Amino acid sequence: MMLLVGGATVAWYAMPPGVAFDGQAWRSREQTWDDSAARMADRLIAQSTLQGMTRSEVVSLLGTPPQTRYFSDWDLVYWLGPERGFFSIDSEWLVVRLDARQRVIDYRIVRD
Repeated sequence: MMLLVGGATVAWYAMPPGVAFDGQAWRSREQTWDDSAARMADRLIAQSTLQGMTRSEVVSLLGTPPQTRYFSDWDLVYWLGPERGFFSIDSEWLVVRLDARQRVIDYRIVRD
Protein backbone atom coordinates (compact mmCIF):
# COMPACT_ATOMS: atom_id res chain seq x y z
CA MET A 1 0.00 0.00 0.00
CA MET A 2 1.32 3.46 -0.88
CA LEU A 3 0.51 6.73 0.84
CA LEU A 4 1.51 10.26 -0.12
CA VAL A 5 2.60 12.16 3.01
CA GLY A 6 3.87 15.74 2.74
CA GLY A 7 5.07 15.25 -0.84
CA ALA A 8 6.87 11.98 -0.03
CA THR A 9 5.63 8.55 -0.89
CA VAL A 10 5.57 6.17 2.04
CA ALA A 11 5.09 2.43 1.55
CA TRP A 12 4.07 -0.09 4.12
CA TYR A 13 2.80 -3.61 4.06
CA ALA A 14 -0.04 -4.79 6.24
CA MET A 15 0.64 -8.20 7.69
CA PRO A 16 -2.28 -10.61 7.60
CA PRO A 17 -3.74 -11.48 10.99
CA GLY A 18 -2.44 -14.40 12.99
CA VAL A 19 0.88 -16.17 12.68
CA ALA A 20 2.43 -18.35 10.01
CA PHE A 21 1.45 -22.01 10.05
CA ASP A 22 3.93 -24.27 11.88
CA GLY A 23 3.12 -27.96 11.50
CA GLN A 24 5.02 -29.04 14.61
CA ALA A 25 3.34 -26.41 16.80
CA TRP A 26 -0.06 -27.28 15.27
CA ARG A 27 0.34 -30.98 16.08
CA SER A 28 1.35 -30.24 19.68
CA ARG A 29 -1.50 -27.77 20.27
CA GLU A 30 -3.41 -30.11 22.57
CA GLN A 31 -0.45 -30.09 24.91
CA THR A 32 -0.55 -26.31 25.30
CA TRP A 33 -3.22 -23.92 26.47
CA ASP A 34 -2.09 -20.86 24.55
CA ASP A 35 -3.80 -19.40 21.50
CA SER A 36 -1.11 -20.38 18.97
CA ALA A 37 -3.36 -22.80 17.04
CA ALA A 38 -6.13 -20.21 16.85
CA ARG A 39 -3.67 -17.58 15.60
CA MET A 40 -2.39 -20.02 12.95
CA ALA A 41 -6.01 -20.69 11.93
CA ASP A 42 -6.55 -16.92 11.68
CA ARG A 43 -3.75 -16.75 9.10
CA LEU A 44 -5.01 -19.83 7.21
CA ILE A 45 -8.37 -18.09 6.86
CA ALA A 46 -6.96 -14.64 6.03
CA GLN A 47 -4.84 -16.08 3.22
CA SER A 48 -7.53 -18.53 1.95
CA THR A 49 -4.96 -21.30 2.32
CA LEU A 50 -7.42 -24.19 2.53
CA GLN A 51 -9.80 -23.03 -0.21
CA GLY A 52 -10.07 -25.68 -2.93
CA MET A 53 -7.82 -28.20 -1.17
CA THR A 54 -8.89 -31.83 -1.19
CA ARG A 55 -9.76 -33.64 2.03
CA SER A 56 -6.48 -35.55 1.86
CA GLU A 57 -4.49 -32.33 1.41
CA VAL A 58 -6.16 -30.77 4.47
CA VAL A 59 -5.55 -33.90 6.54
CA SER A 60 -1.94 -33.97 5.35
CA LEU A 61 -1.50 -30.37 6.50
CA LEU A 62 -3.58 -30.35 9.71
CA GLY A 63 -3.69 -34.01 10.68
CA THR A 64 -6.65 -36.31 11.15
CA PRO A 65 -9.31 -34.44 13.09
CA PRO A 66 -10.20 -36.01 16.42
CA GLN A 67 -13.65 -37.47 16.96
CA THR A 68 -16.03 -34.93 18.43
CA ARG A 69 -19.76 -34.54 18.92
CA TYR A 70 -19.50 -30.84 18.10
CA PHE A 71 -20.41 -29.30 14.73
CA SER A 72 -21.60 -32.52 13.06
CA ASP A 73 -22.81 -30.52 10.03
CA TRP A 74 -19.16 -29.78 9.11
CA ASP A 75 -16.87 -32.36 7.48
CA LEU A 76 -13.63 -31.68 9.39
CA VAL A 77 -13.52 -30.21 12.90
CA TYR A 78 -10.31 -29.20 14.72
CA TRP A 79 -10.19 -28.00 18.32
CA LEU A 80 -8.08 -24.84 18.61
CA GLY A 81 -8.19 -24.29 22.35
CA PRO A 82 -10.03 -22.18 24.87
CA GLU A 83 -11.89 -19.16 23.57
CA ARG A 84 -9.66 -16.11 23.35
CA GLY A 85 -10.59 -13.25 25.62
CA PHE A 86 -10.87 -12.37 29.26
CA PHE A 87 -13.56 -14.95 30.04
CA SER A 88 -12.71 -18.22 28.28
CA ILE A 89 -15.93 -20.13 28.83
CA ASP A 90 -16.12 -21.80 25.42
CA SER A 91 -13.67 -23.38 23.01
CA GLU A 92 -12.69 -22.27 19.52
CA TRP A 93 -12.77 -24.70 16.59
CA LEU A 94 -11.65 -24.67 12.98
CA VAL A 95 -14.46 -26.19 10.92
CA VAL A 96 -14.18 -27.20 7.27
CA ARG A 97 -16.93 -28.00 4.75
CA LEU A 98 -16.25 -30.09 1.64
CA ASP A 99 -18.22 -30.32 -1.59
CA ALA A 100 -19.23 -33.51 -3.43
CA ARG A 101 -15.74 -33.72 -4.97
CA GLN A 102 -14.20 -33.63 -1.45
CA ARG A 103 -12.74 -30.15 -1.97
CA VAL A 104 -12.87 -27.35 0.61
CA ILE A 105 -15.67 -24.88 -0.10
CA ASP A 106 -15.96 -23.18 3.31
CA TYR A 107 -14.03 -22.96 6.57
CA ARG A 108 -14.08 -20.70 9.58
CA ILE A 109 -13.43 -20.41 13.31
CA VAL A 110 -16.48 -21.06 15.49
CA ARG A 111 -17.17 -21.27 19.22
CA ASP A 112 -19.15 -23.91 21.05
